[in-house]
Amino acid sequence: MRTPDAPDAPEHLRLAVVIPAFRAQETIRTAIFSARESGAEEIIVVDDGSDDGTADMAERAGAVCIRQANSGAAQARSVGARAASAEYIVFLDADDELIPSGVKRSVELMDEDPTLAVAAGTVVGLTTTGEERPFPVRFSPVHTESLLVVGHGPWPPCAAVVRRAAYERSQNIEPQALKPRFAEDYEMLVRLSMVGAISVRDDPTCRYSLAGGKSVVSAIDAIESKENIRQHYASHLGLAIEIMTPREREMAALVRVARSHWSSGRRFSAARTVLAWIAKNPLTALTKLKGRPWKRN
Repeated sequence: MRTPDAPDAPEHLRLAVVIPAFRAQETIRTAIFSARESGAEEIIVVDDGSDDGTADMAERAGAVCIRQANSGAAQARSVGARAASAEYIVFLDADDELIPSGVKRSVELMDEDPTLAVAAGTVVGLTTTGEERPFPVRFSPVHTESLLVVGHGPWPPCAAVVRRAAYERSQNIEPQALKPRFAEDYEMLVRLSMVGAISVRDDPTCRYSLAGGKSVVSAIDAIESKENIRQHYASHLGLAIEIMTPREREMAALVRVARSHWSSGRRFSAARTVLAWIAKNPLTALTKLKGRPWKRN
């Protein structure tokens, strides 16, 4: 087992995959295999206080495993990044998979353009029944202003290859990072956009579990964290953005849950959540209903 303060990998490595993991013994082997197939020369699993066999399974699958007390995904990613020595990093959640051809193309783009902090593609959603649902580019261009105005990230972390030097620079710029337990990947991308360019293309780079993680289970907390991040960075940059009202945040949380249910094939649960969404503000909800926002990626 490697400690976060004592990386021992050589400096010439090209690609590291950092996998924060909590109670992930059922999926960690698949995540590690996809990282290896994508060309990762370093695979670092940060076991975030699991009480199952996640760490042992990761080590048996050939990954370096760092064990820590439960501290959240943001801290686990940071610990893994500090332990990595490769030029590029992918942050892969333990229930997601990389698509090798997409990851390799992202690395090529990073090689071609040293101004890029991030190169990313699109996502293939995986339902609980194993069905694949490709999603298009959510918005483009991706830069600091568009991230803060739109108010959400365009992809989960697994879709992007990150330049390690840019990641390290992003940790030391102003303003100070909030480091929330929710929406931490959104803050990471905002900070990366402040130190380098971001490339997005219509080319799948990862398979993303639609089962619903903490951002769905605690949707209102995730929305609150996201809005705090937007306000924090917009204020620092002097950017005028519209912050969501408390009622809008409650409705957005319901939409997030409904989307997760719908994408996972749980149509009855999605419909029930949509009814709760309508009840929050019938006039606004019915105006938007034709757009079926719960079905959008």
